[in-house]
Amino acid sequence: MRRVRRRLLALGLSSALSVVVAAAGIAAFGGSAASAAGSRAVNKTVNKKKTSSLQCPAGVGAGAPGVTATEIKVAAISTLSGPLAADFGSFVPGLKAYFDMVDAHGGVDGRKIEVAYNLDDEGLSSQFVSDAHTAIAQDHAFAVAVSSYWFTPSYFVETCTPTYGYNVDGNWAHAPNLFAAGGSVLTLKTIVPAVAYAIDRTRSKSVAILAYNVSTSSNLCRSTGNLLRAAGYHVSFTDLKITPIDANLTPDVQRMKDAGSDFIVSCMTVTGNVSLARDVQQYGLHVHQLWFDGADATVVKKYKSLLQGVLFDLQNVPQSAAARDPGVYPGLITYLRAMKRYSPGYVDNALALEGWESAALMVAGMKAAGKHLTQASVVAATNQIRDFTATGLEQPVNWRIDHVRETRKSCTAFVEVKGSTAVPVYGKGKEVFVCFDSSQVRHPTPVAPPPGLPGTAG
Repeated sequence: MRRVRRRLLALGLSSALSVVVAAAGIAAFGGSAASAAGSRAVNKTVNKKKTSSLQCPAGVGAGAPGVTATEIKVAAISTLSGPLAADFGSFVPGLKAYFDMVDAHGGVDGRKIEVAYNLDDEGLSSQFVSDAHTAIAQDHAFAVAVSSYWFTPSYFVETCTPTYGYNVDGNWAHAPNLFAAGGSVLTLKTIVPAVAYAIDRTRSKSVAILAYNVSTSSNLCRSTGNLLRAAGYHVSFTDLKITPIDANLTPDVQRMKDAGSDFIVSCMTVTGNVSLARDVQQYGLHVHQLWFDGADATVVKKYKSLLQGVLFDLQNVPQSAAARDPGVYPGLITYLRAMKRYSPGYVDNALALEGWESAALMVAGMKAAGKHLTQASVVAATNQIRDFTATGLEQPVNWRIDHVRETRKSCTAFVEVKGSTAVPVYGKGKEVFVCFDSSQVRHPTPVAPPPGLPGTAG
């Protein structure tokens, strides 16, 4: 299950867009876009072969490469250099922080987990494919954690290597060994009830929708606009062709003002969102804004004069809940303490949390598999976990179904910028999550939270 916050980092492909768009403009995608298209074609072929069993095929993954009596060697593949590094590079520090915390308490059955191979795909699809073969065939890593726009699942599926990471292109579904943080299925429609709820709560009447001229950004906002219209909401302005990532948004702001828009849904990265907020303020547009990217504490503090009142849609317990609701979210306290100790430079970074979640699931699967680890046993054991919350940070994930389909119920943590902090809003009491039935778009009402949702008694 892929839920809303990651959907936006997926939708803008974070700054994958900035590589091709800022460098050459949308019209000249050239080699990078062609590579991406080829990668997605391979991914679709893999995903069409829906796995009937959530186990490795017979005879595949029967070994335990990288495992000794004292350690388990894993690999990480992420974008550590080039224009994408700022968006994907913080994944591994979150991953390592969780492993360091576990190792400090004896590891997994006495074995310490080491990120022995930290590979850089340089923001290139060809290099990612090369790194995948290096990690599995050459380095013999037991498992691989991934943070890259260019994730290509073919070799991971072929070898049934336990694979964890950040889903930005909807290509993690169906294979038994692919475990995206928060669930492996990515859909667009489940975002809309939360968007509609925010529109209703702000008493807005006229919606504007902005996205980049790249499918991973425009598809989400196009779907959102269509579903809102079908539900009876007035969509007064739409621009799904913004180019490049640092485009001048003044014309859009002026048109939104002329159209009477009073609520903006932005499918842009933080760079575009901050530019939008600056123009909105400069031209005196009185409007509510809902963003999916930019909720990092450092961003909020840096641009607080522009961001007052901006809403964010998150799928994890927001960091500000630690101060607002002491004792209610112990998983958040654990995360913050570990990050401050082991990866202090990344405490406020949203993608570090994706690394933490991936590491937590990897460890949970290893512990469930027992002392005699094999790759196949970890895959099978992980797929029996029904209530994974990444140490109490997210909506429970049932890995028996979340390779295959999105559940009807989706929970969102809304935060609003007030002063220098993005604080939880709309939740009941000290609950930060608001849950919706994904089929209800017109004036959605919150539904009962699923059992085990952090911050609730269920």
